[in-house]
Amino acid sequence: MVRWSGAAGVLVLAGSLAISLGAPARLAAQAAIDPPVAEGYDTTRGLAMGLGARASAASTSALQYNAAGLTIGRVYHIESVAGYEPGTTRFSVGAAVVDSYSSPIAMGMSYRYIHGNGEYGHGGMEGRLSLALPIGDAFAIGVSGRYMSYWREGQPEGDTRGPFAEGVTVDAAIRVMPIEGLHIAALGFNLIDHGTSLVPRLVGGSASYTIDRMVTIAFDGLADLSTFYNVDGSLRPEAAFGGAVEVFISGVPIRAGYSFDTGRDIHYVTAGLGYVTQDWGLDFSWRQQVVGDDDTWLLLGFRYFVH
Repeated sequence: MVRWSGAAGVLVLAGSLAISLGAPARLAAQAAIDPPVAEGYDTTRGLAMGLGARASAASTSALQYNAAGLTIGRVYHIESVAGYEPGTTRFSVGAAVVDSYSSPIAMGMSYRYIHGNGEYGHGGMEGRLSLALPIGDAFAIGVSGRYMSYWREGQPEGDTRGPFAEGVTVDAAIRVMPIEGLHIAALGFNLIDHGTSLVPRLVGGSASYTIDRMVTIAFDGLADLSTFYNVDGSLRPEAAFGGAVEVFISGVPIRAGYSFDTGRDIHYVTAGLGYVTQDWGLDFSWRQQVVGDDDTWLLLGFRYFVH
């Protein structure tokens, strides 16, 4: 039988108390570190419109943000994009093709590669396949399958942790057009959870109204159901929401938007400019974090319109 002295007992009790009291503090400290933002293929229109791009997304933007929007119009479009993040010196390139012209079922495919900085953060790649089915003129459903692999950059020797995320996930969307020009969408992203903020489970909605095919006003809201935790370890849903406006003047799209992430308490302003003809389009977009870190995203995109 082991006998404890009074002094030893006091030390053990004090140590146990310190550990129990310190656990919430550690959880709070971990919670205070903002998790990385969601990773995905952004189009120039999508980046320029912040969180206002989803309900009215068509063509290659629908492929990424709202698969049900692939049924808007009969098109066959090809896109290439190149992005740069000066703060992290990361580059990305991507390509996409969408076809709602050849078949009653609209479809699209895309691929994107991220070249990390080799020191911290992540690099990676992703591929997407989306299908959409119109049901009458005012209703459509869409689904996307996405394979992604996001690896760790600058991983030191002996660090045996695997990639941030690797595997398949699914998105789903419903789009309704109750009157001409008004689009309403219900959205679900990353419905297969991968346990990382780079691939968060999101649900939400979007609405947009287009006037005379020249001016679009849009608002989105998304709830993050998998990224944030309370001190007691329970999940804490957070939201991201924002709006945007898009104006076409003689083939020149001018876009601006704003978004706010409640979980990270960060704000973004976004803008974009382009030139569109019957055969091709060239767009440039910019996103700037204005509260918190001084992160910047730049994106250049080229689209060729087969039909």
